[in-house]
Amino acid sequence: MSTKKLPYKLSGSSKITTSIPNDLIILRNNCINSLNSSSSKADSITCIDTWLKYTEGLLTHRYEANNDAALIEEEIAIALINVAVFYQDIGIETLYRAYESSQASNNLWTTSGTYLKRGLGLICFLGKNFQINTANDCQKMQVLNVLNQLSLEFQLLQQLGIVVLALSKLRSKISKDAVADLEPQELEELGKSSVFYAKLCIGSYSTASQCQGGRIVDALFMNYLQSLTYLFLSINQYNIDECGIAIGMLQESIKKLLNIVPNSQLKELDILSSNDITKKRDLIKMSFKRKIHGSTLKNQRIFEKKVPFSSKAYMMPLLKSSLDDFIIPLTILLRYRYQTTNENYSFKTVETDVSKLKELFPRGKSSDIEGTVWSFQDGHLTFADSNNATHNCGNYF
Repeated sequence: MSTKKLPYKLSGSSKITTSIPNDLIILRNNCINSLNSSSSKADSITCIDTWLKYTEGLLTHRYEANNDAALIEEEIAIALINVAVFYQDIGIETLYRAYESSQASNNLWTTSGTYLKRGLGLICFLGKNFQINTANDCQKMQVLNVLNQLSLEFQLLQQLGIVVLALSKLRSKISKDAVADLEPQELEELGKSSVFYAKLCIGSYSTASQCQGGRIVDALFMNYLQSLTYLFLSINQYNIDECGIAIGMLQESIKKLLNIVPNSQLKELDILSSNDITKKRDLIKMSFKRKIHGSTLKNQRIFEKKVPFSSKAYMMPLLKSSLDDFIIPLTILLRYRYQTTNENYSFKTVETDVSKLKELFPRGKSSDIEGTVWSFQDGHLTFADSNNATHNCGNYF
């Protein structure tokens, strides 16, 4: 079983209801109701509180009654995994809010990391303290596989947070009222960190490759990371006067983008191929003053999309937001700068051999995330520097 089907839903007619006291049955029913809410999306904070109370009750029952039956341990595993998933959800939501705030120093960035560490910590707590007893070995392997995949997803989200924070910092450095081009000092500033950011994207892509089929990674996610990698490396190549390679890198970045967004959303690239200087300047000035919304365009002339775009495809709001308000406008701006420089000054041959471009890729860089240390004491699950995991959960904002 992959993480795609998480959180687990409890059955109201489970055999475990004959093995636990009435107060635990009430807490269990609260958990069931929390996932059967009429609202379109369960509130993660409420779910954390509800499921932790049930988990604490189960752990107390297990130790006080010395009941380590497979049904009890399996239920504990399910409950802990669900709480970890809710921490994952709120970590992603907080990361999105941090990016939308447009402030790289916002405390939401730290808060998001805190939630992810707590979720990973619960996975580690479950792995270290329980033998994952289940009714059969096949089910035991499924639980272990879910734990492994969740651990990788938490690692990936931590890496993604660093990448998105980098985008937020870059966005703050580029003047929204700029003329129709990046200022030389802005490109130089971008170039100083572009290779490092590319390494982060490559490292994230490597981790994401191990998480496919889960609740975080899909084809859109993979194309997003690849597009960013080529984009960042193109900036570095431009700054070392390799304009032909820079254009080739950016072209590959755009091809990856076209697997994410409809061609119409990149329609501005066609205008950059015209000779109308006024249109070019107006276009680039506007691209950083608004979020780009796709509109119908009958003729696409820059790149042809190989895979039909499906409007039904779902993309994580965080990724879509970064595409709409920064990555796509930046791509348009860089395309204009590279093209103009090469046509008037560099006269370099555009590198279109993808294998040669990939030879220039640096080694990926990954950030290690250590989960918060949880323990079970006096009937409560607690984590480092706090007396109760359910206390003040909503006060980080």
